[in-house]
Amino acid sequence: MLSPSSYISVGLIFYILKAQERRDLKQEKREENYQNIISSLSSKLDTVYEIKKDVKDVKNAVISELR
Repeated sequence: MLSPSSYISVGLIFYILKAQERRDLKQEKREENYQNIISSLSSKLDTVYEIKKDVKDVKNAVISELR
């Protein structure tokens, strides 16, 4: 016959494993969300660089027209 502390120990082990599984699922969702955010920001940064290049081209065209 097992002692009550043995039952408690086994119960705690299962509780810890289940809690760890829930944390792992939350972490996976969080990481997926971070990847989506990074992808979105990268796309927007590319757009900013394109706008910066276009502004520079317009600036150079205006300066060359003034000379």
